[in-house]
Amino acid sequence: MADFYDMVRTEAYLIWEAEGRPDGQHDRHWLAALERVRERTAPKAGAPVIPLPLKRVVLSARARRRPQAAAPLRASA
Repeated sequence: MADFYDMVRTEAYLIWEAEGRPDGQHDRHWLAALERVRERTAPKAGAPVIPLPLKRVVLSARARRRPQAAAPLRASA
């Protein structure tokens, strides 16, 4: 499935095209497209909710260490 905002972008473009490519209406087109895509992608009433697995982040030993203070800058001569 395409990224959500890619779908909104495509929908906004189609609205813009259908209205004859008017200038200065991009905010209205984006909001209308956002609403249309949300309606299409919203879960249906009564559909089972399937939880997504949590992503575990494993840090290496280097990433777990506290960051060291940066060395002071030296004035160049």
